[in-house]
Amino acid sequence: MIHLRRVSRPYEAAVTPTWRRIRPGWYLLVALIVYATVVTASLRGSNKSLQEARTAAAEVPVVPEPAPPPLLSEESGIWFPIPGAGLPVDDAHLPGAARVYRRGVSQGFDFYDEEVGVPVAYGSAVVAAASGTLVRVDTRYSEISPEAWQALLDQVVEDGADEGQLDRLRGRQVWLRGDDGRVFRYAHLSDVRRGLAEGQRVYRGQVIGFVGNSGTDDGVQGSTRGARLHFEIWDGDLFFGDALDPEAVRLAAASLFTGP
Repeated sequence: MIHLRRVSRPYEAAVTPTWRRIRPGWYLLVALIVYATVVTASLRGSNKSLQEARTAAAEVPVVPEPAPPPLLSEESGIWFPIPGAGLPVDDAHLPGAARVYRRGVSQGFDFYDEEVGVPVAYGSAVVAAASGTLVRVDTRYSEISPEAWQALLDQVVEDGADEGQLDRLRGRQVWLRGDDGRVFRYAHLSDVRRGLAEGQRVYRGQVIGFVGNSGTDDGVQGSTRGARLHFEIWDGDLFFGDALDPEAVRLAAASLFTGP
């Protein structure tokens, strides 16, 4: 029997591929190196983009917030003494209108019901036309007797009314000196708001009194008929509307009253 013996050939070891002799750990090391290279390149790109964005943002000018519109100043006008009212329709109820019974003229506006666009009932609220200081508050007013009232009328119809007599004819009053120096006189009031006193500051729109008929025929008789508000505006020794005709008074008043 013939036994065959495999003879090793020297060239077999020489032709074995080199990659078969590389250990697995080297594969892992190469993979890590490739991954690190890719991540580093990616981070550099991100940092460059971020830096470019920051540079661009720094170059954008900062636009300041617009200033809020200025608030309406009280210097631009005063409020009607009765909220929502308009000018009297009748020219006889404007400043400068004749007052034959006392040989003079009216020194203010007369606000009557059904003539100024809002109800003017006995007891209706009256407000400050501007912010300022109270210089007169008739908290202790009382009507004169009907006999004294008639005697007063007999006097003024002959010679006209002096300031003292006019003061009596206005009835219960509140006077307000505005911050600009003008004086606002409220007359024929039925009452003054509780707690008010001379020297006290009030704000524009604050209730200071109530519509009435004090200092009139009806008031002297103890009736609530004939309710009205007489409102005067004085700048020094001149009242608003002095020596103006009704059309001129209305034109000037259009820019004088601004609300409410």
